[in-house]
Amino acid sequence: MNDFISLLPLIGVFVVFYLLLYLPQRRRNKKHKEFIENLKIGDDVITDSGIYGRVTSIDDKSVNLVLKNGELKINSAYIKQIS
Repeated sequence: MNDFISLLPLIGVFVVFYLLLYLPQRRRNKKHKEFIENLKIGDDVITDSGIYGRVTSIDDKSVNLVLKNGELKINSAYIKQIS
């Protein structure tokens, strides 16, 4: 019984870690994955680095963006939001 009581603070730390850090990150990842799946040609987007562009084609893992002065192919994980 004494051993269990001495482990309670450690178990509490793991529970707090899970609730405060892991769950919100998991929700963000799920929301971003749904966003990428719903991305379609013609959407105006912003990348993580702040580049504005319009989606011209979508592959399995990459997206082609047309910019004001050219075209850019980036990994779809770096698409941040629709502008």
